[in-house]
Amino acid sequence: MNSSSEWHAAVNAIVPEVHPIDRDAIRIWFALWPLLAREVLAARPDREKMVTFFQMNGQFDLAPLADTSHIFLYGHRYWVPIKAALQPELEGDLLTRIRTTAETSDAPLEFALAMSAIAWMTLEQCGPAFLPVVYEPKVPMEEPETFLRRRATHFRPSLVERFKGRAPSERIIFHENDEEAWFPIIPTQEITTAAELDKRAFHTKDKRCYEAMGPIPVDCRAGSCGTCWVGILGGNENLDPVEAFERGRMEYFGYWDSGFVDTDCDRPLIRLACQTKANSSVSIVIPAWNGVYGKSRREKELPD
Repeated sequence: MNSSSEWHAAVNAIVPEVHPIDRDAIRIWFALWPLLAREVLAARPDREKMVTFFQMNGQFDLAPLADTSHIFLYGHRYWVPIKAALQPELEGDLLTRIRTTAETSDAPLEFALAMSAIAWMTLEQCGPAFLPVVYEPKVPMEEPETFLRRRATHFRPSLVERFKGRAPSERIIFHENDEEAWFPIIPTQEITTAAELDKRAFHTKDKRCYEAMGPIPVDCRAGSCGTCWVGILGGNENLDPVEAFERGRMEYFGYWDSGFVDTDCDRPLIRLACQTKANSSVSIVIPAWNGVYGKSRREKELPD
């Protein structure tokens, strides 16, 4: 197994070569699926007790999502050739293996590097069982520049929609491959407050969501539960800076402990949606799980 420092070094080395559309996205993916979360659950043989102790909810095991966890990266469309090129027995340091897999795949290098890093981390967490699984990405076949221009954009109704009274609006886009995966937001509104007005049946797809309460799982809206953490794919400049309270809560939950995002800046890539005000349109990623595994929690006496 590679150490956290080796992973940080490898990801930092390839990010400058990754296409701009995926530079933040790859950091977000590694923050959403950190080795640390897996390690805390493996600290004792009684996994069920550990899940309860660290208050893990949702799909926190990567294995069932090995082919889809990275769908928010543009490079996801190259997952099949990356899987074909990945050789578990390949020798060399981590960065060399990532580069070799990317370079021997049939994918453009500026996307293959990010997806190769993700593939090797998936292999480390899940083993090779996902490699022979047949999977075909279902994503729009658009040029990356077109895709990037649409990121964090306002909703612009068609002539027919305007005739019916549908007005332009700022919005939060929560699944960039789905044209309907967004909800409007009023400038200076917290993201979870806006999400609550989306009454579609998201609870049928994510058990952490409550009926008629929007696509972002949330339990408190006060920063106490940590359920509503999100990754900021685009429009980060449209968010209010993180305040001291949110910083403290993120440290408690452990969401910044992965080391793959800059937490000293005003607007980190991982935020609590209930504490984050948007002044204009933003694109986000909704994690498949949540928990409480920050340093203070990890240092507590674990259950017998």
